[in-house]
Amino acid sequence: ALSVPLGGYLADQSRSRNAMLATSCLAFAALVLLLWRCSAVLPTMVVLGLVCGLPAGAIMSLPARVLAPATRALGMGLFYTVYYATMLIAPWFGGKLSLWTGSAGAALGLGSAALLACPVLLWEFERRLPVQARTAPQAG
Repeated sequence: ALSVPLGGYLADQSRSRNAMLATSCLAFAALVLLLWRCSAVLPTMVVLGLVCGLPAGAIMSLPARVLAPATRALGMGLFYTVYYATMLIAPWFGGKLSLWTGSAGAALGLGSAALLACPVLLWEFERRLPVQARTAPQAG
C-alpha cells in the first residue's frame, strides 16, 4: 500500500512516467522470477511488496491521456472491464498452467512474463498516440 503513492510521486518527480513504469515492471518481473527460484522467500516477499505497487499509478493514468472528456466515462468503463476480466482469467489460467506443468512456479512464470510484456505494450501504446498526446506534459 505504501509503494503505490510512492510510485506516483516518483513518476511525477522524475518527469518520465514511462521510464518509471517500465523500470518498475521490469524490477517486479525480476523479483517474481527470484521468488520462484530462490530460497530466501521472506526477504524477497518484503522487497516484492515494496516494488509491486510502484507502477500502479502510472498505469492507471494512461487511459486519461487518450480519452477525450466526452468519451472518458465510456473509455474508463471499457478499461476497467478489461482490467477486471483479466484479473478473473489470469489466476485461473495460472492455476491451469501449474496443474499442467506439475509446478506451482508456472503461475509465477506466467506473471513474470506478463510483467515483461508491459514495457513492450507501453512502447506500442506511445507509438500509437496522436502527436498532440505524445507531446503533452507527462504528469503522473
